[in-house]
Amino acid sequence: MKRKLILLLFFIIILQNNVLYATDLNIPEPSFYFYVYDEANLLDKSAEDYIIKTNEELYKKTGAQIVVATISSLNNEDINLLALEIFEKWQIGSREYDNGLLMLIAPNEREIRIEVGYGLEGALPDSKVGNIIENSILPYFRENNYQKGIISGFNEIIQEVEEEYGIQVNRQDIDEDLYYIDEYEETNVFNGPGKIFYILGIIAFLFIDFKFFNGLLTRSILLRSSRLGGSPSSSRRGNKGGGGRSGGGGARGRW
Repeated sequence: MKRKLILLLFFIIILQNNVLYATDLNIPEPSFYFYVYDEANLLDKSAEDYIIKTNEELYKKTGAQIVVATISSLNNEDINLLALEIFEKWQIGSREYDNGLLMLIAPNEREIRIEVGYGLEGALPDSKVGNIIENSILPYFRENNYQKGIISGFNEIIQEVEEEYGIQVNRQDIDEDLYYIDEYEETNVFNGPGKIFYILGIIAFLFIDFKFFNGLLTRSILLRSSRLGGSPSSSRRGNKGGGGRSGGGGARGRW
């Protein structure tokens, strides 16, 4: 009898400590646009718009949600536990498939955790997520280029989700520069001698267009660009998932 009481007391102490630890975690509320929570100010507006708009199209086609969150400090909390708690509280992913993913970055502690929901574990197993962190994100982070690292990893993740569902998200129409982040740097026509030929080509195009077509081609290009642009203010606001179930899949990285 005495042994049972000791075991019961021991169990209550452990349970109480776990509850206190969980309630001490600083779990933020999701942002107004849901897909980006940038407390650490690592992203500019164009990058936030790109993540939001890409997610809105992805969600319509698959129900999947790829959320990016940055925090100023972990405050001595474990990033694995914090990512899991945020993932579940925000209910990332659809209710039917639990196909959500959270990329959590803590630049002050130089840590990143990618939490993967049950529905995406087939497309993004732990080893693949680890490779994305190591090869596509951390090289930029080590140079303090956080935005490029986030977008590079985000693009890799979106590509894996596209392949899993057999769909295509028109990211180049949302923001071509961010969609081609790596290729754009390597083949940028504004670098080297290509700059001169590019400028001459634009001048020749404008000359021919306004001389023979009264600027019709130029006006149609500008009109199309304005339609593809815009701000998330015209998009669906207050997004929220319905999933949030994760078995702890994903990976962690440090730099």
